[in-house]
Amino acid sequence: MKSIIMTITREFKLIFRDGITIYLTISPAVLALIFMFVFGSVQDSNISLTVEKSLPRDLVTKLEAVADIEYVDNLESLKERVSGADSIAGVTLEGGNIRLIVEGNEAQGFAELRQKLVNAALDTEPIQYTTETVEGQNSLAYTISMACIFLLALFIGGSSLGLSGVNERESGVIRAVSVSPMTLGSYVVSKIIPSLLFGMIGVSACALIMGRVDALLQFLLLALCSVFVSSMIIFLIIAFASNQIAAVGVLKIVMPLFLAVGISAVFIPEKWLFLYYALPMYWQYAAIDMVISNREPTFQLLMILATGFVWFIPVMIIFTKKIKMKTWR
Repeated sequence: MKSIIMTITREFKLIFRDGITIYLTISPAVLALIFMFVFGSVQDSNISLTVEKSLPRDLVTKLEAVADIEYVDNLESLKERVSGADSIAGVTLEGGNIRLIVEGNEAQGFAELRQKLVNAALDTEPIQYTTETVEGQNSLAYTISMACIFLLALFIGGSSLGLSGVNERESGVIRAVSVSPMTLGSYVVSKIIPSLLFGMIGVSACALIMGRVDALLQFLLLALCSVFVSSMIIFLIIAFASNQIAAVGVLKIVMPLFLAVGISAVFIPEKWLFLYYALPMYWQYAAIDMVISNREPTFQLLMILATGFVWFIPVMIIFTKKIKMKTWR
C-alpha cells in the first residue's frame, strides 16, 4: 500500500510538472466557459415571445413592436415551446385576461422583465404570470456540445496518465517497475486512482461552470463508472507509444474513437442501434443525455461499468505483452 501511495504522489508531481498536461487538464473547463458564452449569447441576444394564434390581432401587433413573436396553435403547444432549451416566455389569453407563462428555471429576473415588457407594450394593468413545471427539451446541438465537454473531461483523466506512462516507458522506469517487487495490480491501481480523481474533478468543474450543480452527484457517478474506460485509454497509449512523438500519433487515433463513437449513435437509424450496445462510449453518451434531460441514468451507468470491464481485459492483455510485464510474480 505504501508503494502505491508513493507512486500516486509521484504521478501527480510529474503531471503538474508538464505544461502540456496541465493545459489538457484545464481544457474541459475552458470549453465549458465557451459553451456558456455561446449558448448564453444565443439565449439572451434578443427578446422573443411565443403567443397563441387565438390572441387578438391588435394585441399581437403591439407585442411585435417590442419582441420577436413565434406563433403556436394552442395552449399545449405554447407550454411545450416554453419548455424548450432556450429561454422564452409564452403569452396567452385566459378568461379575458393576459397570462404570461415561463418555465421557471431561467435567469434571475427573466419573468419580471418579460412581465414589465408585456405590460408596457399592451399598456395594461400588471399581468399575472405562472411558472409551469415541465420537462425541458434540449436541442440536439446543445446536448451534443455539453456531452462532448463531459466526455473530454473523462478522456483527459485517462490520457494524462497515459502520457505519464509513456514518459516512464521512454525513460526506462517502467522496465525497472517490471522487475521490482511491485505487482501489475499495484501498478494498474497507481494509474487508475489519479485518472479517476482527474475525471471527477473535471466533470465537477464543468458541471459547476455550466450551472448543473443539481446533477453534480450524477456526473461524479458517471466518472466513477467510467473507471475502466479511462483505464483502457491509459494502457492503450502506454502499450502503443514508446515515446512522446508516438504518443501524439496514438492520441490522434484514440481521442476520436473515445469521444465520437458514442455521439455518432445519434445519427444511426434505431434498427442498427443495437450494434453500439457493446461499446462503453455509447453508454457514456447515453448517460450524459439522460442527466441533461433530468432523467435517471442508473441503467446507463451500470452498462458503462459492465461493458468497460469487458473491454478492459483484452486491453490489459495487449499491454502486458507489449511491455513484457508479468501478470503474476
